[in-house]
Amino acid sequence: MNHAPVLLFLDFGGGEIIIILLVILIVLGPDKIPEFAKKAGQVMRYVKNATDDIKKEINKETEEVKKPFKNAYKSASSFSDNAQKSMNATLDDIHQEEEEIKKAYDKEKPDEKSSTKQ
Repeated sequence: MNHAPVLLFLDFGGGEIIIILLVILIVLGPDKIPEFAKKAGQVMRYVKNATDDIKKEINKETEEVKKPFKNAYKSASSFSDNAQKSMNATLDDIHQEEEEIKKAYDKEKPDEKSSTKQ
């Protein structure tokens, strides 16, 4: 099974969360908890925005790196398609010439038979 990677230090159970909340209550006191929660929310929002910006920048850079490879692939594919079409056209011409030669040969052949019978 493939699971999304989990940061082990953020993998808290119910008991750990209760202990952390009790420590925060004891250290900060009930008066400062709303202010602490507000600051924690701001920090989390800042971290999320920063990671989103980093992801966008990485995606942008990888697209810039991929672009020449995509263009080269398109050019190679186009060249391959054109070469295949050209080869098929040449083969068609060869087959057409072959048929014409066979027809000409078949026309000559009966004449040879009639001239050899006489």
